[in-house]
Amino acid sequence: MHVDLGGMVRTTFSHRCPACGRGPLFSSRFALRDRCPDCGLDLQGQHGAHYGGPIILGYAVGGITGLGTFAVLFLWMGYSAWVTWVSVGCAIVSVLLTFRHIKAHWTWWLYSVGELKPEPGD
Repeated sequence: MHVDLGGMVRTTFSHRCPACGRGPLFSSRFALRDRCPDCGLDLQGQHGAHYGGPIILGYAVGGITGLGTFAVLFLWMGYSAWVTWVSVGCAIVSVLLTFRHIKAHWTWWLYSVGELKPEPGD
């Protein structure tokens, strides 16, 4: 299987359609479009295709960020309640900051494995 790394990077960081590279993936801050407005690619795929993967990746990013923050602060300052709250806050902020990139990457991955297809007749 050939992986188009350039396409992955473009889709992930520009939030554009993995098929044409022009259409925006999101209709609002967190809502993925149903179809690409330029090429008609079905961006939703089969029902539920977009939910499991990004949620797992988001939790992984948040968990790693939170635990990493906790470890650094604990080793540097020792334990206190504020170390826990700062770590939780960092985990939440990291998930919010990376959500669109994670969702865009997942869309590229679904397209690359043939899960997302253009409208028949396009």
